Amino acid sequence: MCVNAPPGGAAPAGETVRILEIADALPSDEAVWDRSIRTDDPVNGRYTLYTALATACHEVTGRYFHRHPALEAVRAEIEARAAGQRWKHHLAKFNAQASLEDVKAVLTSAIAVNVV
Repeated sequence: MCVNAPPGGAAPAGETVRILEIADALPSDEAVWDRSIRTDDPVNGRYTLYTALATACHEVTGRYFHRHPALEAVRAEIEARAAGQRWKHHLAKFNAQASLEDVKAVLTSAIAVNVV
């Protein structure tokens, strides 16, 4: 089930960081990273940036929030790195055009911004 945002529109900073940390751990290397634009479930244990974030969000909150602050933090980092791109689905398109190193850098930056 996709819900736009957590109740009240905000999430505890610890929750946001935990989602980002889990998402960062899921595509741990090239063998488990899926470079496609897939936005549904992971396939054969391989994760896109989107599926890693969705899986982590569900694991931490019990559901997927499309506009969770963790996902918004990653979107902001992508926007900063790929300024001028007019992507409809930032997470999916960035994942398809980036390297795993780029994906990990975006997640690491999003974590750093949200550590209190």
